[in-house]
Amino acid sequence: MLRLATVVLALAPHALAQSLYNFNGLNGSDTRPFTLLDGQDNWTEQTFAGPSRCGVTATLSYDGTPALRYQESGPGYGCDASRINDVNWTFAPFTPGLRNAYFQADMLTGYWGGSFGLAYDVNSSGTIRGSEPGERGVRFELGTYTTVQLKLIAADGTATNVPLAGLGIANGQWVRVRVVMDLSGANGAGLGSVDVMNLSAGATSFTPVAGLQRIPLGLNTGASDATNPTLWNALWLHFEGATYGLDNIEVGRVGFGRPYGVGCNGAVGRVELSAQGVFSIGQVVQLVSTNHAPAAPGAVLIGFSDTNYLGINLPFSLDGLLGTVGCSLLASAEITLGAVSSATAPATIAFPLNITGPTFGARFFTQHVCLEPVPGGVSVSNGLIVQLP
Repeated sequence: MLRLATVVLALAPHALAQSLYNFNGLNGSDTRPFTLLDGQDNWTEQTFAGPSRCGVTATLSYDGTPALRYQESGPGYGCDASRINDVNWTFAPFTPGLRNAYFQADMLTGYWGGSFGLAYDVNSSGTIRGSEPGERGVRFELGTYTTVQLKLIAADGTATNVPLAGLGIANGQWVRVRVVMDLSGANGAGLGSVDVMNLSAGATSFTPVAGLQRIPLGLNTGASDATNPTLWNALWLHFEGATYGLDNIEVGRVGFGRPYGVGCNGAVGRVELSAQGVFSIGQVVQLVSTNHAPAAPGAVLIGFSDTNYLGINLPFSLDGLLGTVGCSLLASAEITLGAVSSATAPATIAFPLNITGPTFGARFFTQHVCLEPVPGGVSVSNGLIVQLP
């Protein structure tokens, strides 16, 4: 059954949500060697080995608009490119403790590895290069070569990668890669999570990448190099080998629904709570809880803490209290909304985020509880963080 409700949140002051850079204002050509990127709109570029440099195309992006492209192949062939913020385009600086900072870009997948991330021009040279120490911050790398695949690279250079096979990503596909950063995580060292959207395969929403969730980012807000995210003031990319492209860069804050913790079993398996929709003010968010008995009553708990509720530390095991098996309270319950599972077992509840006043950085936590024939008579889902931009 679908139920509509209104959620009211206490919010902090408004700030810029995101900045978009899409190359549409640059000169481009679809004829190789394309129009030179270097010197356009404060971009600088350095090519290694190959005779043709990184260029701007006119219509060769996934969406038929201008994009970057590099098409040289050979040992050591590649290019670095960067853009320092200026009056024509800039992204807002990140503040310490920001929990939903992000950057993303559309990348045309190649073989040897394409990288994109944020950077800081330590020596004020006007360029960011891989050979310049301490200038590259958090970044991702994508490529079908065995040792590349999909990587999240921390600001201290530590890399974590996962295979592309399980993500359905192949050479020659346009993929939107998003890195969401909790700058307050790990006691200020930061935690990053990677989501992907395979545009060439028709995907319209992001999928969290298993194995690249809440990865340490090696940040240091007291440093004077690119490990300090408050200093980031540049875009940086590297293409290694042929057929890489880049478009639609975004930097700022992002809304999301992200699971945490583990649920216990419902009538037909472990209960999993997920969220769908656009996570911003005025939009409708739908929660879906699975693996329940049909037509079973329950409730969605909505709260403002995942660490404390009425003096009880969270997570709190319910097994000793209710006789359940492996069930825990993961979210405080300042708001409770009723929901009933359908004849095919999932329980859904949708609510518009109708909020007045400033809308910066609201976050709440949800969890689903269902009355059904399991030990203790109750199943409890994982928790879900819902973050607004």
